[in-house]
Parts: sequence; C-alpha cells; structure tokens
Amino acid sequence: YQRRVQGDSTQNCLRLNMVRITEDLVRKRAEHNEGILADLEEVSLHQFEIERIENLDKMCRHLRILYLQNNIIGKLENLSRLKELDYLNVALNNISMIEGLEGCESLRKLDLTVNFIDLEHLEQSVRNLKVVESLRELFLTGNPCESWEGCRAFVVAHLPQLATLNSKEITPSERITALQNLPQLSLELRQLAEANLLKKQTESPGADAYTKESRLKMYRELAEEKAAKEKAQRGEPEAAKREPLSVYNHNGEIRQCNEGKYEFHIDEDEQNNLVVSLHCPKFLDTSMIDVDVQPLYVRMVVKGKVTQLRLPEECSADRSRAERSQITGVLKLTIPKVNQSKRRIALQRSVIPPSVSTVSPQTDLAAVHTHTGTHAATDPRPFLEIPDNEEVDESDVPPLC
Repeated sequence: YQRRVQGDSTQNCLRLNMVRITEDLVRKRAEHNEGILADLEEVSLHQFEIERIENLDKMCRHLRILYLQNNIIGKLENLSRLKELDYLNVALNNISMIEGLEGCESLRKLDLTVNFIDLEHLEQSVRNLKVVESLRELFLTGNPCESWEGCRAFVVAHLPQLATLNSKEITPSERITALQNLPQLSLELRQLAEANLLKKQTESPGADAYTKESRLKMYRELAEEKAAKEKAQRGEPEAAKREPLSVYNHNGEIRQCNEGKYEFHIDEDEQNNLVVSLHCPKFLDTSMIDVDVQPLYVRMVVKGKVTQLRLPEECSADRSRAERSQITGVLKLTIPKVNQSKRRIALQRSVIPPSVSTVSPQTDLAAVHTHTGTHAATDPRPFLEIPDNEEVDESDVPPLC
C-alpha cells in the first residue's frame, strides 16, 4: 500500500495496488486456449478488482466474448479496436457513461447492470450507442437512471437497432409510442438532469449510500483483509489493528454504540419475539457481517464497525435466528424472550399433516454467521400458547430436549 494526499493535505487515504490487465494475467485466464492470445476469442476477468480496461485491444484483437463484471472499472475505454467483439459484460462496476464503443462493429450484447449511469449522462450515453448499429441487447437494470419512469421509452426511441432492453422485448407499438413522446421525454430528462446535478452539488450522500466512493472503499477493505491473510500464510507479522470496542463500558454496564451509524429498529413480532433490524449497505457481502446474540444484548459487527444494543428484557439467545434480505440488505434478528418461552409447551409430533408447514418460506433472505450465548439452533417444533390464568398439568408432557 502507498499513502498519498488527495486535495486537502489533511485528508489521507490508502491507494491500493489494484490488479492491472497484463499479458501474464490474460494468459492465465486463457488456459482453455493453451495460453495463446493471438486467436483468443473469450476471456473472463471478473472479480479481479480491475480499475482500467487496457492492453486487450493490443493482445487479443479477435476477442468475441469479454467478461469484466464485478470490478471497479470507472470508464469504458480501449475497446474500439475489438472489431469482432460480440458480447461485453461490465455489470457491477463504477461506469457512469456509455462511451468508447464506436469501433465495436460486431457488438450485439452489452450488459451494464448495476453501474452508475445517472440522468445527467443518460442522453449522451444513448447518443454514443447510436453508432453501434449491431447492438441488439442492452441491460441497464440497477443504474440510477432507471428510477426515471421515462428511461425505457427514451432509450427505445433513440436506439432503433435494439431488440430487447433489460431482457424485455421491444414491440413495434412500444417503439412508435416512444418516438411520438420523444420531444416531451427529452425536455423532461434535461430538467431532471439539472435538478439531479444541483442536488449532488448541495447534498452529501448518507453514510450507507451506494456510491462509487463507498464501493471503492469496500473493495479496498476487502483487499486489505486479503493482503493480511496472505501475510499470515507467509508467516509475516501482521500490522497492529485497532482493538474492537469492549462489551462493557468503564462503569461495568453493557455498552450501547453504533460505530457504522446504520439505521436500526427494535420491535416485536406477532409471537412477541424481539425483532432487531439493522440497515446494512445493500450490496455489502454477507461475509463481512458477524453477529453475536446474548441474553441481555446483541452485537453486530459490519465491516469491522460495532453496533451493540441492550435488549429490553432477557432473551433466549440459543433460539435466536439471523437472516438478511437479498433484496434490501437489511439484517434481521428474531430473538425469543425468556418469559415468553416459559409460557409455552412444546408439542412433539411424530406426524405433521402435509397441509401444515413448520417453517415459513424466506425467499429473499440469506443466512448470516451468528454466535449465541449457547449453541445456536432453530427449533422447528410448533408451540401452543397457554393463557396466564389457565393451570396446566405438565406431568404427561415429555421433557424438552
């Protein structure tokens, strides 16, 4: 790593030595072609933390398929000499404008999913694509410009060569309507673009906003962790790390803190379980989240930053459940209360009717690494609520496992 100053001399940042597209790297990724580059037609360079597209137009002039997704590329460049390029995938990068493709005479499919093409660059981007007459499929899903309702019609009207946009076929009637509305759409876009630029100049993004800068920071943190692991494997001494915040403060009380400044909520569900929600960055890898549930507090570490909350009453840590939404990125902890569980009788059934499901489907939730006060487990057995004023003879009830 090299430390350098950007702008104000008081602001220091770590500049990582990101991976560059070199001949050695491309040869390693061309094993299917015996490392020969002269006639290489397909290469995959995804998830390499690449910042720039370079050298491919000199080394691999016959490329037809190029995978560059999930890097931190900020600009489409050095591609115009790839006359035979048919499919370019640059999804999940830091691209804010479509450009530099005027020489790609064979380009048929372009994937720009989840980049940073915003309203102020949309008009110029589609104008730059007009010259790519071979283009048939375009993907813009997840870009900021997609928040505008007129985005699809504007693109369809400007690019008559397109057959599909975001995997949806463009019908003749849709194209006619888009062309009829183009003057109004163009005026609306320019007004929105000006307002959007003014907003960016006058307002700062939130702490958990998904921006180019936050994405670079995330990649640098991942690269830092990777470098530390490689050093450990080589037996090199690891640089001193900041000590994580202790559970208790100087008064011996359970500490409450939110280092990452993430939005959080503590609620109750219909079963009177405590539900803790933490709004983690949407695109953050789940491997960077660690959860520790204890009877009196919960501790969540996101990218090394601690959010620790005292629970309003004692809970059953060993029966807690941690999930994360794949759509919103929100971390959700469901924690049963101790007093609540004492009022239940577990009914062990040998046969469950087919119509009864003991586990609710969580189609948009992903598992999160969790620690608890004892061994964490999810008990699938159904429970029967017992009213407070009803006496229960538990002599025939088998002991809980």
